[in-house]
Amino acid sequence: MKKYQAGSIRNVCLLSHGSVGKTTLLEAACFTAKATSKSGKVDNGSSIFDSRSDEKERKMTISMHAGFCEWNDTKINFLDTPGFLDFLSDARAALRVVETAVILIDAVDGIQVGTELVSSYVDEAGIPRMFFVNGMDEENADFQKTLDAVKNAYGTGVAPVVIPIGKGPSFKGIIDLVTKDAYEYQREGNGLGKKIEIPADMKDSVDSLRQSLMESIAETDEDLMNKYFESGELSDDDLRSGLAKGVASGSVYPLIAGSGLLNIGVDQLLTKIVNLCPAADSRKEVEVLENGSAKMIPCSESGPAAAFVFKTISEEHLGEINIVRVFSGKLVTGTDELNPTKGLAERIGNMYFLRGKERCDTTEISAGDIGGLLKLKDTHTNDSLVDKNAKFRFPPIQLPEPLVSVAITAKQQGDEDKIAVGLNKLHEEDISFTYKFHPDIHQSILSAMGDIQLDVLLDGLKHRFKVEVEKKQPKISYRETITKPVKYVEYTHKKQSGGAGQYARVFIDLEPLQRGGGYEFVDKIVGGVIDQSLRPSVDKGVHSKLEEGIIAGYPIVDIRVSLVDGKTHPVDSKDIAFQIAGREVFKKAFEMASPILLEPVVDLKVSVPEEYTGDIMGDLSSRRGKIGGMNPIGKYQTISAKVPEAEVQNYSTTLRSLTQGRGFYTKAFSHYEPVPGELAKKIIETHKKEEEVTA
Repeated sequence: MKKYQAGSIRNVCLLSHGSVGKTTLLEAACFTAKATSKSGKVDNGSSIFDSRSDEKERKMTISMHAGFCEWNDTKINFLDTPGFLDFLSDARAALRVVETAVILIDAVDGIQVGTELVSSYVDEAGIPRMFFVNGMDEENADFQKTLDAVKNAYGTGVAPVVIPIGKGPSFKGIIDLVTKDAYEYQREGNGLGKKIEIPADMKDSVDSLRQSLMESIAETDEDLMNKYFESGELSDDDLRSGLAKGVASGSVYPLIAGSGLLNIGVDQLLTKIVNLCPAADSRKEVEVLENGSAKMIPCSESGPAAAFVFKTISEEHLGEINIVRVFSGKLVTGTDELNPTKGLAERIGNMYFLRGKERCDTTEISAGDIGGLLKLKDTHTNDSLVDKNAKFRFPPIQLPEPLVSVAITAKQQGDEDKIAVGLNKLHEEDISFTYKFHPDIHQSILSAMGDIQLDVLLDGLKHRFKVEVEKKQPKISYRETITKPVKYVEYTHKKQSGGAGQYARVFIDLEPLQRGGGYEFVDKIVGGVIDQSLRPSVDKGVHSKLEEGIIAGYPIVDIRVSLVDGKTHPVDSKDIAFQIAGREVFKKAFEMASPILLEPVVDLKVSVPEEYTGDIMGDLSSRRGKIGGMNPIGKYQTISAKVPEAEVQNYSTTLRSLTQGRGFYTKAFSHYEPVPGELAKKIIETHKKEEEVTA
């Protein structure tokens, strides 16, 4: 394969709502560029990209896939990301390493919730974008309506450069507004358009659209503006250079129409990516972390090696492949590079340029390029590979908090270790979920972005690691505390059973602290009424109750215990006696200090079309939520609220129902606050019943 410099490489990620056709479009692009011998299909399981067994079964992309093709002496690297909301973390990862995002818009349904979400990710990444209106062959496809919707959502920077000839069953070709060339295609053919005359009934609209395109481009560049005013015209080269400048600056968003399924207009997409999208060498520097501080390093082909692992995949019969973007220097087979995150050296072995499940061997990956590294020792997603003398690493991909949780236990006794090993392996491939044991509720909690992701993870455990689990609703991590101080509470522990006895007498003060105050133990003993060596034993006794709770079995927080007095016995006072006395006096004082339960409250941000805001706010209020305000984002309103976690455990299902699947949300822990009295009574009664059953 030809070697490409960064100036001849385009790195592009495909983004959209689910089921808009990203993978099918990538299949068509590779086939059109003669990188593959046939165009695979998602529906019949022949796609080289959606090749995982669970992807074939569900007919959807679950994990990001890399692909590439060569077009007009340029290498185009594609990252095909999942569109389903549960797996959008891969979109964030892809946006870290590309220079352009291609957002697919459904020609029938237009802008959908996933479109809005991935567009916000592109905004955060600060990279150029273009739009591809896909599915022009579908019944009810409407290019003008879709174009109007995109312009309404993203402004006057949206610039149609390739428009369709016909729609639905009559869709047969496209017109390039830059060159005023029309092309007709064979349906599901080789993807190369045959030049034809512009249909007579479209000439006026083509002239009008091209004139609008000229005006938009002229406004982005002073020289072009002067030229346009002088001659009233811009050449094809002027339009191309103006578009490219506008794309690079983020002021112009080219829009192209076509059909990935029928392979119509895909060659034009490839040409526009080459001509209009920034090359890999347009990225002059990249942010890294050194000694905890951010700094910029140059992206130089001649500099020391610096690469970022943005995705780890697992290939059956082959092992792990780490997909990297090289930002500086090059990775070469047989050399040693440093993984600064893990503090170990990695020998670079087999390397590939990836096209789905197909691999093209290479001995080096240069700055600006993307490739796969096979079987590294301990390097995975979010790790860096840098020159052994470097002291920096790339910042990790920032992901939102998981939204849905389930408590899991092994169906088969003794399989607990298999669960941990399996999920640890799956986490190397998908960093968006979490799994950990919560000692406060005595449950192992698996948390993910949605129910589908949970199902995929548990299916992976079952089929790849041969372990099945039982699922339960997670318990809420309540806390116990007090509301008033109590003073000079006494407890005496005596035990005499022949031989050495036990004796300890202690007095404590107990007082509440501010939220987040934790636990304090203060020794206020004056003189030697309790030996110095025995005072920490009282603290140990208190600690034993802090974790297990007193009124409902939850950890105790935000209290100060002061040891103020006591009494010892010259023979029978010992460590265990004062531990028991400390535990019991604390329990007694706690029950006297008007104890309450605290519940976790989350910051919830719910984004919905404006027509649903009333229903959402009403629903959140019914869940004891406190509305903080609304913020418009495009056609969506984002409602901020603080809501008890217990009220939104299954909120994704509710939101889907209230908005017909058009809403999305994020949540993050905020603080603890008191549980209302009646609800607290129910929680305490449930705990007492559970204790009676296990007694």
